[in-house]
Amino acid sequence: MVGPEGGTALGRLLTHRWPEVAATAGPLRPQLDAVLTGGPASPSLVRELAPMLGLHVADLFVVAGLDLPQDLTPASTKPWHVGTVLESAARLAPQSLRRLHEFVRSLPEHPPAWPPEQRYSYPLWPGEMMLRLLQNRNIPPYSPKVLYLIGDGPMVSSSTVAMLGPGRTKLTPQYVTAFATVLGFPADDLAAVAGVAAATDPRLHRNHAELARLAWDARRLTGDQVSEVLDLARGLR
Repeated sequence: MVGPEGGTALGRLLTHRWPEVAATAGPLRPQLDAVLTGGPASPSLVRELAPMLGLHVADLFVVAGLDLPQDLTPASTKPWHVGTVLESAARLAPQSLRRLHEFVRSLPEHPPAWPPEQRYSYPLWPGEMMLRLLQNRNIPPYSPKVLYLIGDGPMVSSSTVAMLGPGRTKLTPQYVTAFATVLGFPADDLAAVAGVAAATDPRLHRNHAELARLAWDARRLTGDQVSEVLDLARGLR
């Protein structure tokens, strides 16, 4: 993906993190140099690079513009999804949130159907990338309430957020910070990926870090399991 400020999203991220990456690159250095000059990344490189950057492998596949392999694919559930869980969880006291998170972690994992139902409609520009990173957590691309409640995102309609995909809604610093917070993605890293600065002094949810971890841990739950989590969340309020 070539986007703002030139280069690829992964290349901009590598440039931003280069001092620490270069120190541990070892035999990966030639492949990383190729990415820095605009070349594509291989799936094997992404799998090795993600732990070096402290990022989820599935997220780095999205940043690199690669399709997710079967072992990294999130679930896709209806009508409830992880965004619905986060809306309920954001209203819980810290102790109740931890209990909900423990329950999520206790649930057995059922690999999602393959091939996935999800199909993407727009080129992988920065706004579309933000939405795909949300979808990596089984959060649909029309979730303004989650962005607002957790990451101080703008108060807008669902359609406004969805229009980040085709670029009809401008990706602003407020959006970048909101997405980074919900995703648990370092804000300066996501700003480098998007080529758009993060917001300064956002009013983040007091439990934003726990909520981001909850979203990740819930990304492969089945529809029935999501319903169980929602039932518990309602009981804990």
